[in-house]
Amino acid sequence: MSAASVGYQDAHEQAHADEIARRFAGKPVSTAQIALFGLTGGLMPCPASVTILLLCLQLKRVALGLTLVASFSLGLALSLVSVGVLAAWGAQQLGQRLGNLDGLARRLPYLSSLLMLVIALVMMVQGWRQLAA
Repeated sequence: MSAASVGYQDAHEQAHADEIARRFAGKPVSTAQIALFGLTGGLMPCPASVTILLLCLQLKRVALGLTLVASFSLGLALSLVSVGVLAAWGAQQLGQRLGNLDGLARRLPYLSSLLMLVIALVMMVQGWRQLAA
């Protein structure tokens, strides 16, 4: 039984589910691996941190630049891991209290797109009113 045969899945979701099932078949994923994934995701510096590093290099303060970028990246990584852990815990708690949330989770992208459409329409009307004034 493939991962895709469990419930309804569109083609994109099915491809990801099958790939994950093949890659991790019979391999347990530890909490440490999940935390390491989050930390490495946060260690890629953003353009602002690269700018800070380049400025510090120009001022010949290499240690300061490296410390600032490392601190910034580590703080971002810890924030991402913390939010991820809280979201997973919250979803688990919500799932236990409300039952199966698969149907709701599948409809949330449509709700999100509807919300973005409403925001765009409101902004368009406001812009139109400003042009007419």
